[in-house]
Amino acid sequence: MQELFAKNVPDIIVKIFLYLTAGELHVCRQVCSVWNEFIINEIWQSRRCRNQLKNRLHRNWLNLEFKKSEQSLSEIYNQSGIKILNGHLLLHPQVYTSTSSDHKFACYKLKTGQKIQERSLEGFIERIDLGSSFIVFGFSNVDDQINTSDDTSESVDILQVYSIPDLNLLAKITLPAEQNKELYCVKNDLIVFLRAYRQSLDSCQFVLFDPVNKERKDFIVKLSFTDVLGIQFDGRYVLVKTIGKDDKITVFDVITRQCITKGLPASEFTLNEVFRYPLSLSIEDHCYLTVFNIKTLARYKHFIHRSKKPNTEIGLLNQMFISDSGFLILSRYEKFKRTDHSNCCSQMELFNLEDLKYGIFQPVTLDIRQSGPLFDDFHLDKSSIVALYSSEKKVDLYNFWS
Repeated sequence: MQELFAKNVPDIIVKIFLYLTAGELHVCRQVCSVWNEFIINEIWQSRRCRNQLKNRLHRNWLNLEFKKSEQSLSEIYNQSGIKILNGHLLLHPQVYTSTSSDHKFACYKLKTGQKIQERSLEGFIERIDLGSSFIVFGFSNVDDQINTSDDTSESVDILQVYSIPDLNLLAKITLPAEQNKELYCVKNDLIVFLRAYRQSLDSCQFVLFDPVNKERKDFIVKLSFTDVLGIQFDGRYVLVKTIGKDDKITVFDVITRQCITKGLPASEFTLNEVFRYPLSLSIEDHCYLTVFNIKTLARYKHFIHRSKKPNTEIGLLNQMFISDSGFLILSRYEKFKRTDHSNCCSQMELFNLEDLKYGIFQPVTLDIRQSGPLFDDFHLDKSSIVALYSSEKKVDLYNFWS
C-alpha cells in the first residue's frame, strides 16, 4: 500500500479500501495520518463510495450474510433489556420495571464486552428510547406529586436523558400535567413533544428539543390536543393519531412545518406500531403484519406465522423494529412448552421496506435458535442485530458488515 500511495494512484487505492468493512476502514485510519486523511477525503466524503458501501450492506442484509459472535455479561439479570448504538452495548432494566439500587444500566464496548460506565436508576420505567448519541428513560415517578384544585394528586412523568457512552445526565425533563408518555418521540438528534397550546383549544404545539446541544424549536399546528391518542416520529415526519367516531391519522413535516396529510383512517387496536414515512406498520390480532401506505392509501396484510411444528404453540410476543438500512425486522417464535419460554424455536423475518410500499411480502428468515430459551430482548442498528439471553448471561451479535 505504501508503494501505491507513493505512486499517487488514488482510484486503485479506493478500490482496495472498498473491499473492507466499515469497522476495518476505521482500523485502517489508525495506521498513519496519510491513511486517515485519504479514507476521510476519498471514501467517507465521497457520495459514490458511501453509496457503494451502503449498497453492499443492503445486499448483506438481503442475503443474510453476517458474522455471529457472542459476549458474556455477568451483570445480566432476569429483567434486563439490551440496546446497541455506535459500537456500544447498553444493558438496562426492561420497561415496566420498578428500579432500585440493584437495578443499573451500563455501557459496554461492543467488540470486547469491556464495561465503560454504569449508572443507577430509581423509579418506574415506562419507556426507553434511543437518539443518535443518547438514551432517554421515561419514568412514572409516584413520589413527586402535583396538587390539584380538589386536593387529589396524579403521578408526574419524568424523562432522564443520558449521553452515550459516558452516561452523563444531559437533561431531566418533567412533563406537563396534561402530557403523557405517548406524546413524545425520540429519533436521531431530537426529542419531539406534542403539547397543548394554551392560547387556543383548537391548536397544539410541537417542541423539538436537541438534548446534546440544548437547542429548542417549536411551532403551532391546527389540531385539538384533547383528541390526540399518540404520536410517532421517523426523524422528519410526525404521525399523529386522533380519536373520534373513527380514529384518524395526520402527518406533519417538522422541517417545513407543514401538514402533509390529514383525516386518514387509522388502524383499529394494534400492537407494536412502527412508522417510517410513508409506511405505518402494525401487528393486528397477534397474527397479521398490517401495512398502510400513507401516500397511496393502500392497505396490505400478511400472516406472520408459519405452519407450526408438532407439539408446539405459536408465540404471541412478536416485536418489530425498523432498521436504518431500510428493513423491517419482525420476531417470531414457537413454544415447545405452553407454560413458559424456556424452550422455543425462534426466528426473525427481514422485510425490505421498498417492497412493503407495494404490498410485496418476500421476507428472508434469520433462524435464531431451533430450541432453547427465547431471547429476553433484541435490538438492532444499521448493521447489526443483538439478542439477549438472561438465563445464559450472554448476548448474541449478528454483524452484517462481515
